[in-house]
Amino acid sequence: MLKSVFSNWFGLVFNGLVSFLLTPLLIHHLGTLYYGMWILAASLLDYYGLLDIGMRTALFRFVARANGASERKALNTTINTALAITAGIGLFLVVLIPALTLLLPGFFDVPAAEIPNFRWLLILVGLSLAITFPARVLGTYLSGLQRFDLYNLSGIATTLLRACMLIVVLFRGHGVVAVAAVTLVSSVFSFLLNWKFLYRADRDVSFDWSHVSWTRAVELIRYGFYAFLNTAGEYLRSYTDAIVIARMLGVALVAPFSIATRMMEYFKSVFSGIGSPMMGVMSEIDGKSQDEEQRRFFLRSTRLLSLASVLFAVVLILDGKAFIHLWVGDAFISTYPLIVVLTAGYALGLGQYPSQLVVFARAQHRPLALLTLAEGIANLVLSIYWARRYGLMGVALGTAVPMIAAKLIQPWYALHVLKISGSDYLTKAIGRPLIVLGLFAAFGRLIPAAHGEDGLISFFTSVAGQTALFAILTYAVGLNSEDRRFVWDQRKYFKAALHARQIKGELKPGYETGSEGR
Repeated sequence: MLKSVFSNWFGLVFNGLVSFLLTPLLIHHLGTLYYGMWILAASLLDYYGLLDIGMRTALFRFVARANGASERKALNTTINTALAITAGIGLFLVVLIPALTLLLPGFFDVPAAEIPNFRWLLILVGLSLAITFPARVLGTYLSGLQRFDLYNLSGIATTLLRACMLIVVLFRGHGVVAVAAVTLVSSVFSFLLNWKFLYRADRDVSFDWSHVSWTRAVELIRYGFYAFLNTAGEYLRSYTDAIVIARMLGVALVAPFSIATRMMEYFKSVFSGIGSPMMGVMSEIDGKSQDEEQRRFFLRSTRLLSLASVLFAVVLILDGKAFIHLWVGDAFISTYPLIVVLTAGYALGLGQYPSQLVVFARAQHRPLALLTLAEGIANLVLSIYWARRYGLMGVALGTAVPMIAAKLIQPWYALHVLKISGSDYLTKAIGRPLIVLGLFAAFGRLIPAAHGEDGLISFFTSVAGQTALFAILTYAVGLNSEDRRFVWDQRKYFKAALHARQIKGELKPGYETGSEGR
């Protein structure tokens, strides 16, 4: 599991760093209006990612199960059926694009002079998304085979190509339409690279229409339906903000709000790299009917992720203003209060990530999907209502308040599924992270918050000091004896891995098996 997690993290860090560096470049070269149009078009059409109807979640589960059972026929049936479904979805989106280009410019009151550019944006981003659907299926197949290394290598190569092309077109003076064209080229490249890597990971895979199965399609859709509802709720949370702001407050205000939401995406990305490997472990434990082991794994993962969530929230709140100053300049300092509000919701949600994964692993995700969908609808309604009164802050509150309410309910459903008492959850999962937070609040004043005017060195010094203090408190109070043994075991694991790189094939007994077990 750790090998997969670190592979995911490396890919996420690389892609996040590139996105981080490209954001100010896009803003300064495109300008606030065109950057807002770009964010709006991407957010709007990304809603059609819902059309995969939970396909990737279902596909991951089916591929992993068939691969573990060495069922060659089931693997071929699953991948061919999933590709057929997503090809149909992509074709539907292509057919829908002309209607969107006619209706949406007027709906968002795009300036008359910019309507042609906005229409081209919709066309190019729509075509990109149509190609992305099957590309994602190929990537999910790689993940289901536990080849997260190839999956992330493909993502890194695609991101690098896109970044280089964007730098060229921006510095040559091309505008927002050229940026969308770069996205289309990148999507095609991603599809082709995933196709090549799939053959490398599975040399016996066969692509043939005869492998497409209506029965398997029904199975994928049936499992994926509630994953779709869950995704719909998350999309309402993540992608309605730009639409609400453009409609209620004006396209130009999409850009400053996107700075706050982009920081939340970076926050989320750290945890998303853990998701697939962790769900794989939970599914494996569930398949072995090891209920007590499942409960221990859930409590420990909740404890560790809650600690990590608190750390990131503390750093964002203490140093967020300095970060904005260094990242995109003082023109966007006004977004800092939005970051504080959003961080409250995301910190609670990401700390409870294991409670979401475990119910999906046990195929009892229906109530959770309905809860997440209700959260997304409440997000949309409250964002529209509060935007009229409080502007951008109202949109931020419309996101954070329903999220906090939903994430306070979510873990109690997981406890019901796992048959864990509330007292065990409080004492063994979140009690220690709360104590660490309290101690940090008491002693954190010893390390001053960063000030952007003091430069990068001062910023990193403050963040490093805060992180070091938090790490000391975590090791002393946040971890129990079992957690500390786990930390030291990982130290031995990395030492063995380094030794294996130096002397190929001479790993110490037990390490090779341990590194591949989960």
